[in-house]
Amino acid sequence: MNSLRSGRVGLRLLVVAAATLAVALLAVACTDDDDPTATATPAPTEVPATAEPTESPTIAPTEEPAPVAINNCGIETAYETVPERVVATDTSALEVLVALGLQDHVIGYFGGTPDRLQPQHQARAALVERLGGSFPYPSLEAVLAPGPDLVFSYGFNESAGLTAQNLADAEVKSFSFTEACPDFSGNVTLDVMFEDVRAVGRIFEVEDAAEALIASWEQQIADVSAASPGGEPVRVFYFDSGEEAPFTALAGSVMSDVIGRAGGVNILADVSGTWGTVEWEAVVDGDPELIIFVDYGFGGPASNQEFLESNPALSGMPAVVNGQYMTLTFLQSVPGPQNLDGLTEVATAVRAVSAAR
Repeated sequence: MNSLRSGRVGLRLLVVAAATLAVALLAVACTDDDDPTATATPAPTEVPATAEPTESPTIAPTEEPAPVAINNCGIETAYETVPERVVATDTSALEVLVALGLQDHVIGYFGGTPDRLQPQHQARAALVERLGGSFPYPSLEAVLAPGPDLVFSYGFNESAGLTAQNLADAEVKSFSFTEACPDFSGNVTLDVMFEDVRAVGRIFEVEDAAEALIASWEQQIADVSAASPGGEPVRVFYFDSGEEAPFTALAGSVMSDVIGRAGGVNILADVSGTWGTVEWEAVVDGDPELIIFVDYGFGGPASNQEFLESNPALSGMPAVVNGQYMTLTFLQSVPGPQNLDGLTEVATAVRAVSAAR
């Protein structure tokens, strides 16, 4: 009887021990499924009701962007906002704006009809109201009438009252191509024109579009350079107008740079200035092999050619004797997108003259 009791007691103790062990193992497993060595996390300490709330960090106020400062024709102008009511006073200025995709910022322009622009720009230019022609220059009153906040021009005109100072007096900003700045005395190159376009890009916050446009122009220059005939540069005379004294491109004009890049040399590259009149003797002494006429859209090249060929003092120049003429439009002759088209056309004519030597 005692042995049976002892056996039951022992069996009972064994069951209790096994149960205790199972409970312990289950407790360990529940503490951390991934880490069996982890210990149970203690309950968080309760924060007293009287504790002070945590102070929020101070957020610095957002700074206003600094105005864009542009120096144009010696005048420093701060642009605090992008201009929204622009008037362009000629087609070259309009074409720069359209080429940068800014036609929605232009409320009107003076200049040629949209078909004067490069084909890729004509549709967008047609969205802008044409206020009139650019010859003669529009008056200050006509330019101010639409209420512009910026006037962009190839160059301003004092006789028409259209000057940067008069616009400033009317609280209107102005921008002009460097070539036409009244006190500019340096040489304008295509690179200077590129800097003007970069400035416009900064004013309207379209720097990427400006750089893309300039990159395409630099590729045109590279293509012309690669096809250059080399050898002695072709002597070139740019004949704008004037029978008594020819109006022409001088050393500092962008046209002189275009001629040089095309493989030629401006015969008046030793005369300082951008555009001006010279004596016919200087032209004859330059012995031009190629003469460039300019087409304003109302005649000129034909009458200029006739004048040269009928004048005994001029008809003996090599270009006249050999009939080596070419014509550029006004927009191909002054700073703007079509300046690069002018470069390509001059280079083609220069190669022809060089090959005929």
